[in-house]
Amino acid sequence: MKLGKKASIRRRLFFGVLLISILLVVSVTGVAVSISYKTMKDQLIANRRMSARWLQDRLTMEVEDYSDQFYSYEVDKNTKADLSAWCSDASVDYTVLQRLITSMNETISMDSSLNSMEIYNLIKDEVVIAKRSGASTEETGDKLELWEQRNEQLQTNLVFRRVENEIILYHESYRFSDKTPLVLMTMHVRPYDLEDILEDIQTTEDESIYIYNDEYQYIDAVQGTTKPEDESLIAAVMRMDEETAAEMYLDGCFYFFRDVAGGKLKILMVVPDSTIVAALKDTLTAGFLLGIIAILISSLGALLFSGMFTRPIIRLSAMMRTITIEDFPGILEQEKDRNRIAGKDEISILQNSFTRMLERNKELIEQEYQAVLEKREAQIRALQAQINPHFMYNTLQVIGGMALKKDVTEVYHMTTALSDILRYSLNFSEDMVMIAEEIQYFTSYIMIQNERFGNKIHLTVKMDEKVRQCLIPKLILQPILENSLEHGLSQRSGDWEIVLTGEITDEVSSKMTGELTGKTTGDPNSGLTGKTNKNPSSELSSAQDLLLTLSDNGIGIPKEQLDRIRQTLEEDTEQTLKSEAHIGLRNVNARLRLNYGEKYGVAIDSEWEKGTTVRVQMKAVLREEGNYSLI
Repeated sequence: MKLGKKASIRRRLFFGVLLISILLVVSVTGVAVSISYKTMKDQLIANRRMSARWLQDRLTMEVEDYSDQFYSYEVDKNTKADLSAWCSDASVDYTVLQRLITSMNETISMDSSLNSMEIYNLIKDEVVIAKRSGASTEETGDKLELWEQRNEQLQTNLVFRRVENEIILYHESYRFSDKTPLVLMTMHVRPYDLEDILEDIQTTEDESIYIYNDEYQYIDAVQGTTKPEDESLIAAVMRMDEETAAEMYLDGCFYFFRDVAGGKLKILMVVPDSTIVAALKDTLTAGFLLGIIAILISSLGALLFSGMFTRPIIRLSAMMRTITIEDFPGILEQEKDRNRIAGKDEISILQNSFTRMLERNKELIEQEYQAVLEKREAQIRALQAQINPHFMYNTLQVIGGMALKKDVTEVYHMTTALSDILRYSLNFSEDMVMIAEEIQYFTSYIMIQNERFGNKIHLTVKMDEKVRQCLIPKLILQPILENSLEHGLSQRSGDWEIVLTGEITDEVSSKMTGELTGKTTGDPNSGLTGKTNKNPSSELSSAQDLLLTLSDNGIGIPKEQLDRIRQTLEEDTEQTLKSEAHIGLRNVNARLRLNYGEKYGVAIDSEWEKGTTVRVQMKAVLREEGNYSLI
């Protein structure tokens, strides 16, 4: 069905939402399948790496065990002497062969997987054969045909070969004096134990695990979809061995290769890519079904949404087509009959009726009148809000008077101090206050804190009267005091000493041991930039600086944390204001820079277990006849 310009907005909206829903479902399903494939691929690789490593370790133990059995014949002096005597030119005593057979029988009896054991005399072409059913001595004949075909350049310590249903292990022993081969020992092993190990490693039926010897000959396997004699497998083993590659993806299969005991055995695990695809079959089926369900739900939702969304537009277009100020009371009647009103293109109707809607200003007048009423109500609420702080002050004074009358002086002093703190902190009429007022605020604040901490806090103020009359931004020292109590002093036993000093200096950093934060690009005569209700004087003398120092005997700050604090203080003012940290040293530092310039601010020094010192540098300002004047 074609959607032309004459199609209704409801139909357009329905098919638009439906198309978007289908695209989203298809996209999400595709992404989910892609992610699932990658996840399963990574998991498969990780699992096979672990399995190959485990199998490598297990086979290494088996190889070492068989090597030890072979070398036990060379390490044992008596057995070695018997082998040497048997290989000599002289005739050998029967008891020598009997001892060799006894030793071989003991080896067979200790390993249930051994079928038989043979020792070939390479000097005399004789062989001693020990089986579970008995022992015998025979001529060698062509029994060593397989061994003689082996490349002489390859190792002879421990060699594996597969012959029918047995795995034959070879070990050649030499005469120490001239390195002449004396005997060749063999063990005929049943492969059942090795097959059990491989079956335990196999995860899926399609997966194959092969064991090859150092000549790339098949030893044992657990077969899946591939065969051990396939030329592609042999080529893959040889390629990975030459390139020392542990993993490879080739021709739709994942290959995992491991060497065992220096190459005596080689492990090849083959996992077809179809294994992952088969595992994804359920995911694809579930995704397909969920996609169909999602499309059906989307269709129903699009139908309901388009109807719900366009119904008001259709109703509004019908009203806009007929409404005037004179017939406004007839709107309700038209709303009752709205189902009988026919429309063409709702958007076109809205556009054609827009001009007439501009002429109907009745509602605009009512809205303007309502806005005036709401504005007045907001002004009344603002006036009521201004009354609340005074109510709190008066209430605290009443409580204090009652406490004094009842001779509860502690409560009286606490409520008086709290009233002073509230009046000071909630008074927004001035941004700049004298240091004397800030000290009074400090005293009330510490008084309340002493009730909490048992009079442990001792505040000492060292500054002359001229410094006390200097103006500073309101509550500029409050965050520093709170940091001292919360982070420095709260973790220290004994009395808490806080010392506040102030002095007027000639240079910015002449009294500061730590480097003052901030760049040196600020204008020293830039004046005050903070908000104020006073009018600053237009004639200012050459400015001096005010240095306030707040020290405590707290536990101090670790060097790493102190470095982070200093780095934070070095950030520019704009970044500080945009951050979520609106209190603390960053806020104080930013306020000072905004008020006085970039060369002013906060510096901090601390020594672990001895205390912390915070220095605040700003311009020295005095209040003179209602104006601010720089000293």
